[in-house]
Amino acid sequence: MNAQLVRAGRIFLAVMFIFSGVSKLLSMAFFDAMVAELFLGPEYYTKPSGMMITQILTRTLIAIEIALGVAVLVDKWVKKLTTPAIVGVLLLFTIHLFYEGLTSEKGFIEGNCGCFGDVLPMNNLESIIKNLVAIVVGVFVWLKYKEEDKLAAWVNPLLVGLVTLMTLSFGIKSYDVEAIPEDDSLTVVDTDTLPIETSIVEVDTSNQIDTTTNEIPQTRVSKDPEPPVQTTTKTSTEKSQTGIAAELLKLGNLSNGKPMNLGQDEVLVCMFSMTCGHCQDSYKEICAMKGDPELPEIYLVNYGKASEQQYFFLQAGSEGHPHIRTEDYTGFNRLLQGKGFPRMMVFSKGKVVKEWNIDSYNKQGFMDYFGIKEKEKEGGLNLKKKDDLDDEFGSNPWD
Repeated sequence: MNAQLVRAGRIFLAVMFIFSGVSKLLSMAFFDAMVAELFLGPEYYTKPSGMMITQILTRTLIAIEIALGVAVLVDKWVKKLTTPAIVGVLLLFTIHLFYEGLTSEKGFIEGNCGCFGDVLPMNNLESIIKNLVAIVVGVFVWLKYKEEDKLAAWVNPLLVGLVTLMTLSFGIKSYDVEAIPEDDSLTVVDTDTLPIETSIVEVDTSNQIDTTTNEIPQTRVSKDPEPPVQTTTKTSTEKSQTGIAAELLKLGNLSNGKPMNLGQDEVLVCMFSMTCGHCQDSYKEICAMKGDPELPEIYLVNYGKASEQQYFFLQAGSEGHPHIRTEDYTGFNRLLQGKGFPRMMVFSKGKVVKEWNIDSYNKQGFMDYFGIKEKEKEGGLNLKKKDDLDDEFGSNPWD
């Protein structure tokens, strides 16, 4: 009986480690950014030398995980080397997760620990439980393994192949375009090639950025001349607000062919990751308020692949606000400025006057800020049920 449990334990550990390693390979940009933020801070993208070291570290970690996953299936050195190494790695990661849960603003039940990249998001608590179970299994194999308890010769290559194939299948997305409404608002824009239209707005010279740096100045709607403004020292908040407005304008035109007009009295800019459940829920709630006149004009900055964005819009009722899509995770993090997604900012005359992120957003607070009344029962957006959406587009690839 012990021999069978030992074999099952070795297979369990192999599946977990190989799946973990390959899933990180599928989401290298996400994993690189997560580790870089941990060691270099929220503004890791401004430290190229540190990023180089981080990338070497992440690839080393992935190689170790896959190597240990394969090694535990090899009968030699299971007791003397492989299982002690696996238990040691799990203990280190578990200690790290406890520390992160205690010190991070997200705590134990928010965010993605990155153990399986963004293929299978897990929060710190879920990952700790997973690791503790694996440690128990590892210790059991360590103590009970005997040289004669060998796996069949075919198990090693078959299991490695099946786990790798299963993990890679998570990267398969639906390309069924028949389910996508023929709506220009859903056109995907290449943000790297489109120019920024600046002719329709006037530069606010009180906050103009030196053109020699290729920074884009803050804009406003009014064309009335402004009196000279006395130069004052900006606070860090003001600098951050000016910077995010400039960075957003640098992205180029929206899907409707127009640039972001941040100089309006009020405009809402939302930053969403297409595979993030919180982002999907938040956007669905915003779409349900679509008919309320208190809701300002909305622009979206979306991170993800084209097929992921198509599903993102469909799950919210295919509203498809003017948007820009990017697959550059580091660039997306630069716009988040160390905040978690979803990040939603209210601009007034080019300045941030209110914002929410994963830690601060809630539907009722959002509605109270804009003075929006509950209208979903009064003819608001009729959101599609999940079963109907699955029939039309294919199941959610992230469930």
